[in-house]
Amino acid sequence: MNSSTITHATPDQSGTARQLIELGLALDPEARSETLARLIAASLHEGPGTALERFASEGELDAESTLRELNDLRVPLEQEGWVDALGRHILATGSRS
Repeated sequence: MNSSTITHATPDQSGTARQLIELGLALDPEARSETLARLIAASLHEGPGTALERFASEGELDAESTLRELNDLRVPLEQEGWVDALGRHILATGSRS
């Protein structure tokens, strides 16, 4: 087998992301940190081309579209705080991005 046919599986990082988000929100409940906000967006977005995905991957924040997507999300109870914190971050910084 040559190296061009080898595929590399990446481990599922969702557990690590969940732990980092929970720790980050414990330290920064308002998600003022853009890094934390982008990690939350990365964990919640519903796929490529969404406003949440663009914010997560590129840091490009379209506040109106992102808030609309957040409003439409259905998440487990334990992630509702993530949505709230990300919404507060967007409202606080959306006009500056």
